[in-house]
Amino acid sequence: MKRALFMLLLSAVVSIPSLSQDTADKADTKTTPASTEKVTAEVDSDQVYKEITIEDFETTQWTNSNISISVTKDQKAELQARDQYPAPIKDSKKYIGIKVYGKNGDVVVIKPPKELIITQHCKSISIWVYGKNFSGELSLLLQDANGKVHRLVFDKLNFLGWRKLHKKLSNEIAQEDKFLSQKRQMKILSFQYKPAGKGRLAEWNYFYVDDIMANVRDKYLDKQDDNW
Repeated sequence: MKRALFMLLLSAVVSIPSLSQDTADKADTKTTPASTEKVTAEVDSDQVYKEITIEDFETTQWTNSNISISVTKDQKAELQARDQYPAPIKDSKKYIGIKVYGKNGDVVVIKPPKELIITQHCKSISIWVYGKNFSGELSLLLQDANGKVHRLVFDKLNFLGWRKLHKKLSNEIAQEDKFLSQKRQMKILSFQYKPAGKGRLAEWNYFYVDDIMANVRDKYLDKQDDNW
């Protein structure tokens, strides 16, 4: 009798660690997938964006008719298609060169010969620019889906060589479609360059432009019909 009772107690003590380990294994099983799902979601949200080319300058004819400058006296602005030493982009053969004889306060406007439309949701716009160490400022005018025009400033061009300039779009820029049947879009209206000069003296500024690109994703669709 005593031996049987002793064996029963020993069996109960031995089974307790096994129960504790089983509980810990179950706890690990519950927490691990949640952590994995969170990381996966963050990665997927970054991967939905892709970079598209809005203008590559390969087939569109850009001429002096696409450039103008606010003239007060002797200012000049010229544009020319070029094919030597393009930006380090695959299959890039053509780009445009811009030279400006201007001073502080002048504004050069470069209007594209065709509509540059963005139909998807855009995270950022980028442009390849060859700088010649002139500290003029490059920007673009973007018309959003509501028709409001925004000026996006890239940077001063006080660097030498090809560089890809980026500009992130703020939440103030309307993009999304309001209704399934109404597809809305944005449009790049023009680029602007404010030349750098020494005081009131005009001087020549040079820079070169290659591919205009956008980082985009598909728009989120509102599939709910509110007419009920």
